[in-house]
Amino acid sequence: MRYRFAVLLSLLLWLPPTQAVELPDIGDSSESYLSLAEENRIGEAFMRNLRGALPIIYDPEVESYITALGERLTTHSNSQQHFKFFVINDSAINAFAGPGGHIGINSGLFMTTEDESELASVVAHEIAHVTQRHLARAFEAAKKSSIPTAAAIIAAIILASQGSDLGGAAIATTLASSTQKRINFTRQNEKEADRLGMALLASSHFDPQGMPTFFKRLYRRNKGYDNQNIEYLRTHPLTLSRVSDTRNRAAQYPTPDSHDQTNYLLIKTKLQVLSSHDYTEIIAYFKDRLEKNPAQQPNTARYGYALSLAKAGKFQLAMQQMGVLIKEKPEQANYQVAAANIAYAAGDFARAVTICEESLKIFPHHHALTVLYSMTLIKQGEAKKGSALLYEHIRRYPSSPQLYKLLAQGEHQNNNLTASHEALAEYYYLMGQLHSGVEQLDIALKSIQASDSSAQARIKYRQEQMEKELGEFK
Repeated sequence: MRYRFAVLLSLLLWLPPTQAVELPDIGDSSESYLSLAEENRIGEAFMRNLRGALPIIYDPEVESYITALGERLTTHSNSQQHFKFFVINDSAINAFAGPGGHIGINSGLFMTTEDESELASVVAHEIAHVTQRHLARAFEAAKKSSIPTAAAIIAAIILASQGSDLGGAAIATTLASSTQKRINFTRQNEKEADRLGMALLASSHFDPQGMPTFFKRLYRRNKGYDNQNIEYLRTHPLTLSRVSDTRNRAAQYPTPDSHDQTNYLLIKTKLQVLSSHDYTEIIAYFKDRLEKNPAQQPNTARYGYALSLAKAGKFQLAMQQMGVLIKEKPEQANYQVAAANIAYAAGDFARAVTICEESLKIFPHHHALTVLYSMTLIKQGEAKKGSALLYEHIRRYPSSPQLYKLLAQGEHQNNNLTASHEALAEYYYLMGQLHSGVEQLDIALKSIQASDSSAQARIKYRQEQMEKELGEFK
């Protein structure tokens, strides 16, 4: 609840001042939504504040997987929106679409799915909410109210998507006079998102049956336990008729050829280990699975067992298990990443570097391998090489706060204090800590030689941008 209260505060902060959110009047009210450019601006601020309020998972493999899954779906969306996907370390079954195409999936929902098409159905549904601009429509529906009221509705809608009682109370207060209209509006949006999400599934060669199968499981789970109140169902009303509608619609599409779900299964296993707090229990769980089915392919039980052992600090045993997996399937990047991570955690940096270097020849620019390689180089005292690698990688992942934090460490080791403080400023900025970002740029300015006018101009310009945003969100 602590971080959800922080979300409420951050959401209120990113809402622009009255002048900035005034909707354009272009005749037809159905077209006078929040402009796409304005929604994207709000979305970036929303995401920065969200990073500081929610336990977002920054594991590079998880990030890469959910992004690849989302991009596979958005390729067929015919939308001009640029989407960003992320996973939140929260056992609650939930997902949401925020402004600007930011789509969050809770690890609890991920873990509830049983195959990749089910997970893809949820992501496709949220993508459809964005492409149909349902958030902007909600803003439009409130346009006749005062602008602050409309802003409060958007804040409450997104907050409620995280299942917060604060969000529910905000919506109830703001919309006390039109509750039924809001419910009908939401159900209409859900049907539209189901229909378009189903089309995205089919065109992306996922099994459309994944959507009704997953919905049916949620429906039964919610019904089977009195007042369990699955958070996803609070903002995604699910009825038996809706389950039936999606089943009938899925039947109209041909069954696609089966596809390799190895990455899905391995990432799901990794999330299970990451979210576990009991080393003994998680080790025993995967050891038992491994003993019962040692020949399983892909061998998720052995993979989970190795990750669990490493989490408990049993690095030698963990590396032995990874050795078996790598011998069976050396081309599986997840196994190489796990082995390199275990070597790094054990303090065997030379081995971690070797694994990363050899693997990057096969998987160039691989996100997880590149991050770990850079981190290990810096740890070994080769910060110049590590920083150079990070500068190149940041061009591919410009919104990754962890890359800037790592770069700050590398440049500090290089005694390039100006660059270190600039990188740290970007880290704080992306984490929604604008004051700290401005302070780091102040320190950077003081470290510059008076003759370096180019660097002074660059830093002052960036500082002015951050200060302007601070002024807007006061």
